[in-house]
Amino acid sequence: MNIAPIQMVELVYRKLFVEVDLDRFQPTTDARDAHALLENVALKTQVTCAALDQEDRRGTPHFVTLRVQIDNEVRDGEPNQRMSPYLLDVEAGAVIILSHGAEKLGPPEDLIAVNGPALIWGSIREQVAAMTARMPAGTAILPSVNFHDLKKSHREKAAEVTTEASTDQGSGKPKRSRAKKS
Repeated sequence: MNIAPIQMVELVYRKLFVEVDLDRFQPTTDARDAHALLENVALKTQVTCAALDQEDRRGTPHFVTLRVQIDNEVRDGEPNQRMSPYLLDVEAGAVIILSHGAEKLGPPEDLIAVNGPALIWGSIREQVAAMTARMPAGTAILPSVNFHDLKKSHREKAAEVTTEASTDQGSGKPKRSRAKKS
């Protein structure tokens, strides 16, 4: 075992919101599967990453935020989408240190963009489970995810596809795209 070159040194929640979606909730006496409760539910995520302008003996500090939402809006192109018994909006921010020499593992911006939100996801996942534990639909556990689509190469490819596929017919300008979903 080795210590990871990326460490979360501080985490704060900016928003914690969970409520039962009364339009979607169906009481049941069946055994509940906390992992299956959110299976095929559309999750919206928003991620921001920024290097902090401060010195740290351990490496380069970054501030990373992750927002996770379940709004139960129907998504086009997702035929297997299920609705959640819960509406959710949770946002957390963290100071992530990228240790000196970590750049030999990959581009620093990719290391932060992929690993920073992954570190925060586990905390949000735990918080959602705790908040829903005594709610009527039972404990909800967010699925395990990865953030590889946030690598620079993936972002550039997605931007090219979005620009080509989503142009306004009259002006030729790209339309605004929605936040990435995971």
